[in-house]
Amino acid sequence: MDIENLKTFLEVHKTRHFGRAADNLYLTSAAVSARIKQLEQYLGVSVFIRTRGNVQLTSEGERLLPHAQNLILNWSRTLQEISLQKYQTSRLHIGATPSLWQSNLTDKMQDITRDYPQLSIQAEAHPDYELISRLTERKLDMAILYEPPDLPELKAVKVGQLKLLMVSTDPKKLAKSAFQEGYIYIDWGEAFAVFHTNRFGEVLPTHLSVNLASIAVSFLANHAGSAFLSQRLLDTHDFLYPVKGIATFNRPVYALYREGHSQLELIKKLLFLITGITI
Repeated sequence: MDIENLKTFLEVHKTRHFGRAADNLYLTSAAVSARIKQLEQYLGVSVFIRTRGNVQLTSEGERLLPHAQNLILNWSRTLQEISLQKYQTSRLHIGATPSLWQSNLTDKMQDITRDYPQLSIQAEAHPDYELISRLTERKLDMAILYEPPDLPELKAVKVGQLKLLMVSTDPKKLAKSAFQEGYIYIDWGEAFAVFHTNRFGEVLPTHLSVNLASIAVSFLANHAGSAFLSQRLLDTHDFLYPVKGIATFNRPVYALYREGHSQLELIKKLLFLITGITI
């Protein structure tokens, strides 16, 4: 089967129009029609109901759609892997939580590519549970997160420290009023939620709850308020000030990898470069 025919099939499905699909693919309408005809002849079924200005999938086309999408994705990955082998000798898939990718972890990746020019890195962002799942399924070589699971096949190494403190846009903000109007709750994970409840009890419902610190920082840049943020963010934003008298939250950052990994020595070398993550 010609992979270009599948790409054309997906483009016609997306645009619902042979002419627009032709424009997007830089082909003539006749060429698009010919490719779809070849695909249908190969499969022995019709994949489109051809109505003027609104092309629809047949039931057979509906069944083909997810398989075509997966085939194109896998083919693209195959081409990438093959082309990389011309220049890189190794490839690692590294995943981290979205908040950690907003830390100096991205700088650490630059250090790795500088020191290991023959290494290709696939960087991914996922929630912690997805990182663990992908690591155990061998879809990731290394995962960086806050709360490592107790699994015998995974090795956890501390590579950083998260320190959270209450900050405010008001340099004179008092501890007793920090949780009142303008307080933003940031979801820093289960351990922070327990700390928050144990230390401060039932806080009044906030007008804004977010799962990324960058959202809170953007909001605080234009609105008065307070939130638990890292020392790094406090140091890099001149409109934020620490609120004295409120307990800080400290949380280690871990790198996880599989024991017995085929590139274990390389992973251990990279851990040295990754160590020192600050949020």
